[in-house]
Amino acid sequence: MKILHETVQTIPHLPFKYYEHDPLTSIDVAPHWHQGIELNYLGAGDTLKFVTDGQTTEFHPGDIWAVNRRVVHSATGPDQADWIEFGLIIDDDFLQSQVPSSANWQLTLTNPRIELSNPTAYATIRNHLIAIHDLLAAGATDLARLEILSHFYALVAQLGQAFTVPMAESDVSPNQNLTDTVMDYINQAYAEPISGTTLAERFHVSLTTLNQQFNANLQLSVNRYLRQVRLLNARRLLLETDRKIDYIATSCGFTNRKTLNRNFKAWKGLTPTDYRQTFAKYHKIDTSCL
Repeated sequence: MKILHETVQTIPHLPFKYYEHDPLTSIDVAPHWHQGIELNYLGAGDTLKFVTDGQTTEFHPGDIWAVNRRVVHSATGPDQADWIEFGLIIDDDFLQSQVPSSANWQLTLTNPRIELSNPTAYATIRNHLIAIHDLLAAGATDLARLEILSHFYALVAQLGQAFTVPMAESDVSPNQNLTDTVMDYINQAYAEPISGTTLAERFHVSLTTLNQQFNANLQLSVNRYLRQVRLLNARRLLLETDRKIDYIATSCGFTNRKTLNRNFKAWKGLTPTDYRQTFAKYHKIDTSCL
């Protein structure tokens, strides 16, 4: 969909895209986002570090979690683990046509601790995900699709009943197409000298309108989203390459090293150099990036 993302399969006549990680490779998913809700299951492997909008959560085998619409996320995990990890990206048009109230869903199933709030619903969703995985592995025949759909509908119903809260109401009528288009452009052009003002000019709207739409759809201003994308990519370069801080700053859209330092420390509580020294040892340096 947008940015770089998992390899997904579109199964005919099913209202979701399915992905399954190759168990023989490390997990290294670049920052990306989807228009639809994503559901994930980690069946085996090791600790998976999952970053959503800059916040890192650790998941372990047996965990399930969801990603809200248009939330930038990425994942990394050790390359020596034998991974079983798969998930669904729900078609948002289909979901809203079947459950109109889902347009206002804010998912709470975003960290392992949420299992404690409703362990029965948590286990039920996990079992439906596993059943869908097993049926797809056996081959999506016409009859198998019916069974897959039964698990999918039950999963969505359980998700909506147990792990959603309504988003704050907005006086602005959301224009998701505008938001998606601008997000897509930011994700491709974040290294360029763009800002909320230049983006508003490019897409022929006022900065006020653009911020209203970003706040309505993402609960973020356009400049805050731009800064988050730049910081996520800077973090990635810090951990996965040995590029100099000056290079990382300019290649991620910051005017200079000082600006990157200030923003990164406000985000993570550490300077880029200190963050690299503390956490880079947990990540393999990919020399193909150098």
